[in-house]
Amino acid sequence: MLRYGFVLLLLCVLVSAAGAQDFSGFGPAPVRNYQPIQLIFLNLPFERARTLPAGAIDVHIETVESNTIATASNDQVEAQLKLETNRTVIGGKVGLRPGLEVGLDIPFISHFGGFLDPFIDGVEHAFGTFNPERDLYPDNSFGAFSVQQPHATLFQGKRQVFELGDLWASGKQELLNEPGLPLVSLRAAVKAPTGRASAVFGSGKPDFGLGFAAEYQPLAWLVLYGDLSGIFPVGPITPARLTLNPMLNQGVAAEAMVWRPFSLLLQQETYTSPIHGVGTRILSGTVVELTMGANLRWRDLLFQFAAVDNISPVATAADFSVLLRAAYAR
Repeated sequence: MLRYGFVLLLLCVLVSAAGAQDFSGFGPAPVRNYQPIQLIFLNLPFERARTLPAGAIDVHIETVESNTIATASNDQVEAQLKLETNRTVIGGKVGLRPGLEVGLDIPFISHFGGFLDPFIDGVEHAFGTFNPERDLYPDNSFGAFSVQQPHATLFQGKRQVFELGDLWASGKQELLNEPGLPLVSLRAAVKAPTGRASAVFGSGKPDFGLGFAAEYQPLAWLVLYGDLSGIFPVGPITPARLTLNPMLNQGVAAEAMVWRPFSLLLQQETYTSPIHGVGTRILSGTVVELTMGANLRWRDLLFQFAAVDNISPVATAADFSVLLRAAYAR
């Protein structure tokens, strides 16, 4: 459904070029992999390289609604996922000194039937990309959340609303900040096992992440962003004692100003899965997503909206996700 994103961005560019003002960007949409099993691992959400000024604070709340329908059956795994996942995060950041900020995010996760099925069905029918697995379950139902091996349960979730996930702390240090050059920062994060692993709200183990963020403004109305990070999850996990591989997250984005307080975003993200050796597209494989979004600044508040579409043939990401975020900074 995001195939026309580049056309929309081009229209935005034409409008922006006619009236560019002082604009330094508001940042990419802070998306990550929202598939309900991948949520138990640390991800470094897509973000800009610029840090908060020393002494400044940023308090934010975001909610993401994700729709997942996928099934798999072979001699290794029987899997059924038909649910929506809501991930609501309350968090904050503080600038400790020039070029250095730290933050803490507390996620709350819900597994339930949701409300996005009719919308997704209509869009898929309109573009001729309908997923026949959607006919297996009634719309907006919690149909299944189960991944089984012949002698072990890997993941078994029930309908549960607003339960604590794995909280995580982060830090960002600017490494390169010179006029005319891209701004580059080092990012690091650690995840604590606060979520209930038996209900798939956490992995039961800590994870560690390290990466880079970069941004560059080639034109007065256009800012480009890039993120690359590696995640090192601690295993084994689940009763089957699954071992885990390191994960790679990558993102690129363009933000174009429409007018001074409003901009449009077009992004691409890639995620690998830490789970391997299970022979199913629900747990292993590399996923590619496209994101379209918008930013709106009003005084000290920044509002962000994004729609995320999985365009790859694997199911290690949700089919479709919608993000809403509000941040207060001063």
